[in-house]
Amino acid sequence: MRFSALVLTQDEERHAADCLRSLAPAERIVVIDSGSTDRTCEIAAAVAGVEVVRRAFVSFADQRNAGLRMFPPGTWVLHLDADERLTPELAEELATLEPGADVPAYNVPSRVSFGGRYLLRAAGYPVYQTRLTRAGEFEFEEVGHGQKAPERYGPLPRLRHPYDHLPFEKGLEEWRHRHERYAEKEAQSLIGRRSQVPWSAWRDPIQRRRWLRQRTAFLPGRPWIVWLYLLVGRWGWLDGPPGWEYCRRRRVFEMMVDRHLRRLRPADGR
Repeated sequence: MRFSALVLTQDEERHAADCLRSLAPAERIVVIDSGSTDRTCEIAAAVAGVEVVRRAFVSFADQRNAGLRMFPPGTWVLHLDADERLTPELAEELATLEPGADVPAYNVPSRVSFGGRYLLRAAGYPVYQTRLTRAGEFEFEEVGHGQKAPERYGPLPRLRHPYDHLPFEKGLEEWRHRHERYAEKEAQSLIGRRSQVPWSAWRDPIQRRRWLRQRTAFLPGRPWIVWLYLLVGRWGWLDGPPGWEYCRRRRVFEMMVDRHLRRLRPADGR
């Protein structure tokens, strides 16, 4: 299968070149930059064949949908952020993929790297995201601080091999500031209308994870439950110190979300 790539950036001079080089198998690469003040755009434009578009950021869903409209209908587009990489194994799987005519998108597993180690237990691998979509036949829906496939598409097929995610490469302090912003968006989403996921959709791990997250949003001690689940229930302790720190960071993020939930929750508790 032939595919193109869409990369979202903002102040990613540390990551941009490596991300774009990993996408060498793509026929066309479009970078949408959300107002970088560093050398991100310059670095991206220097990579052969890369198109750089500057566009104000509204949400991840809005940005990705705008990018999809830049490709001819029917084009398969792989979505990455600058701190993500196309792996050789995923590139090979894409090369041999034969999508059905009625398939609008695929879910792709994400493999987290931290401290020079893949977190195959602590990060709950495989965690799926909708990252391969057909232009003209698919649009994302905003959810929390990210995006998802609308439920009208039903369960989506899954690819076997992962893309790599390096969320801590800018340092732990940058991670904290970024996730403070994400936590507020996540809380707003959890306070809003709850998705009605039919039993048939439970085959889709993304919809299932979102449904469970909404139903447990106000569970007492939830950040500690998440921490314990990842560290012990998912055997995260076997990932060594990077795994322990990752589990701690997830607990910190959930505590941020809880703080915003308490602030945003209506007085009647509904």
